[in-house]
Amino acid sequence: MVMSQLKMMINEFRTFMAVVLLTLATSVFGQASGFNFTLEFGHHLVEQDPPESFGNASALGLAYQQDLSTRFGLGLDVFWGFETKETKSVEAIYSAKYFFSDNSYTAPYIGSFIGVQKLKTSFTEYVPSTSGAYATSRNVEAKRLQVPIGLRAGLRGGLDGYFGELFVQAGYAIGNGNYYRAEGKQVKSSPLFFGLGFSFLGFGWDH
Repeated sequence: MVMSQLKMMINEFRTFMAVVLLTLATSVFGQASGFNFTLEFGHHLVEQDPPESFGNASALGLAYQQDLSTRFGLGLDVFWGFETKETKSVEAIYSAKYFFSDNSYTAPYIGSFIGVQKLKTSFTEYVPSTSGAYATSRNVEAKRLQVPIGLRAGLRGGLDGYFGELFVQAGYAIGNGNYYRAEGKQVKSSPLFFGLGFSFLGFGWDH
C-alpha cells in the first residue's frame, strides 16, 4: 500500500516537472509573459443522484501565460478546487491558444488543453451494528487521478502590463469511473470536465 502511494507520488511529480520544464523552455522563444489569478466555476466533480446539468464546484487558480508570437500562446494553470467540504481537487492544465487578432491587445482565441486532475474525498461513515448496539464510525478517504483533455476559448488582454481574461473550457476526463462507496451506493467521478473562468490581477511584460 505504501509502495503504491509512493509510486503514484513520483509519477505525479514527474508529470508536474515535465510541464514546468516545457513551459520554461518556451519562454526563451516567447515575445511576452505574464502571471494571473483565476476564479473558476464548473461542473460537479462526482456524478450526482439524480443527475444535475451544472454543479457548484469552484476553484482558485494561479496561471503563467506565454505568447510565442502575435497569434500563438501557451498557458499553465494550477487550480485548487472544491465542491463540498469533503470533496476537493488539484489540477494542472496546460493549454495552447490561437488568437484571431494581434494578442498584444485584447483578442479572442480558441485552443486545446490537457492536464492532470487529482480528486480527494474524506468523510465519516457510520456502520450499523448487527448486535443491536450503537453504530460505529470510520474515516474514509478516497483519491483518484484523471487526465482532462478538451477545447478552450476565451478573450484575453495583452500581456504587457495589467491584463485580464474570460474563458470557457470543456472536455473529457480520461480515467473517470468508480470513485468510492457511500451509504451502500457506488459513487463515480464525473467524465465531464467543464469550467467558466475569470482571470484577474494579471501582470506581464514584453521580452
